[in-house]
Amino acid sequence: MNRLVIKGGNVLLADGATERTDVACDGATIASVSPIATGDTEVDATGALVLPGIIDVHGDAFERAIMPRPSVFMPVARAVAETRGQLLAEGITTAFLSVTDGWEPGLRSRERLRDLVDELATDGSVDRPPRLEVHVRHETCNTDDFEELLAWVSTRKVSMVSYNDHTTGGIKLVKGLSDQRVQRSGVSRDELQDLQDEAISRRPDGQTQETRLAEVAADAGVATACHDPADDEDLARDLRLGVRFAEFPVSIELAHECRTHDIPVLLGAPNLVRGGSHLGNLSVADAWAARAPDLLCSDYHYPSLLQAPFVLMDMGVPLAEAWATVSATPARVAGLDDRGAIETGRLGDLIVVEPATASRDARVRAAIVDGRVAMLAP
Repeated sequence: MNRLVIKGGNVLLADGATERTDVACDGATIASVSPIATGDTEVDATGALVLPGIIDVHGDAFERAIMPRPSVFMPVARAVAETRGQLLAEGITTAFLSVTDGWEPGLRSRERLRDLVDELATDGSVDRPPRLEVHVRHETCNTDDFEELLAWVSTRKVSMVSYNDHTTGGIKLVKGLSDQRVQRSGVSRDELQDLQDEAISRRPDGQTQETRLAEVAADAGVATACHDPADDEDLARDLRLGVRFAEFPVSIELAHECRTHDIPVLLGAPNLVRGGSHLGNLSVADAWAARAPDLLCSDYHYPSLLQAPFVLMDMGVPLAEAWATVSATPARVAGLDDRGAIETGRLGDLIVVEPATASRDARVRAAIVDGRVAMLAP
């Protein structure tokens, strides 16, 4: 069995303290957190932080690798390979690829979801870092091929589900068809409007299907989430569906209400890093000041998830609390109790990070997955 030792770093321990010590992995798991003489493989962490690997439960930046320009599609296998490299470079050791199960054609269609499910089922994902999971953002008004979706969830080919309704009259934020939606669909605005009108007519059937989907997900142990809840009516629906966490509540007040019902709140790291929402929605910095969110995700920009905890630290948040938003808490909401902390017996999913300074963003020196070096920066 190969022993990997990360030597001389400032290790974030499971109790929240930071200690300069070594971390040893025997095979896939952490064997010790203490000074070690030597190992078969050694990683120098001098002057750097040793942290649990980042767990991203909601990220769709991989879509740009699939469709780099409107209506230009690249092979899914090539897109997945490209995404793996970017994830490791940003310290993400477990990534839920958030792919839409939509009624619209093009990038966010069932066809693209099927391609990704098939690719991850056959590309040896268990042995290739980082760990990739499928997070389906199921559109309420997409009622086609429902049994196929249930089969994926029941067999855990899909390991996370969000309930979405990006139609006029669905998610409260959606007022019409954006230019971006038209471009990614590959059809004209009038054609897409007709498809949306038809989809909206199926909403009652889709709501019935959601109830069944929630039952199958619960039986399979698949985590579920609500997307963009806006009011008490949405919260009542989400409680009925038994969601495990809430993605992007539209107000601080609703975020607090979700937490009152033991529903953790997820917000986007790019919002925090940029200093605001690109859509003019809730500011993560304001929400954090009000103690509203629990965890962060990459949303549409993987690099932001590495930088976000350091932004929180600049706001006075301790390292352990800031890092929990991208590792320990996502692990908990996703039901991944084998990772998210550095302690004996946990998976050897670790990153060595040169922390952010006044003049430089944080940088990943090394990413370790399953106790093996997956990425080593020059």
